[in-house]
Amino acid sequence: MASDALETLNGLIVPLREQSLLLPNVAVAELVGFRLSQAANQGPDWFLGWTLWRDQQVPMVDLDLLMGDAADVPDVQPRTLILNAIGGTPGVHFIALRVWGIPRSRKLQRADVTATASATEWTLQQVSLSDEPEDLLIPDLQALEQALDQAGLLRRAS
Repeated sequence: MASDALETLNGLIVPLREQSLLLPNVAVAELVGFRLSQAANQGPDWFLGWTLWRDQQVPMVDLDLLMGDAADVPDVQPRTLILNAIGGTPGVHFIALRVWGIPRSRKLQRADVTATASATEWTLQQVSLSDEPEDLLIPDLQALEQALDQAGLLRRAS
């Protein structure tokens, strides 16, 4: 049984504008409608502002812009993907991403995943899955959290 856990992972394929992300289910807290409670008035272009989720102000990021994709906005309604923060920053529990569709659940087998490119500044790896037509990005969520922190955009709980 323990070896089965090492060979499989429940994941989500999350659509961005040009590419999709591959995330483990445990990284995602919830998918909700897109809404900014406070638009950004400072910071980099990839920082969109704050969304109110479960009585918490959560920083909202456009990962496409962060990774340098300035493509046109898709003709679909964006959504907000609430992620569990993993960086250990005190008082920061969640980060939000603007996504462009509904994530698809996927049970992954180790044998189905092939690395196609190595890490970049914002991704841990680019991979292909045996039955997916396009490569998927595994984002570096800790680097994203650090970028928000370094830009002074994380609100810490008091």
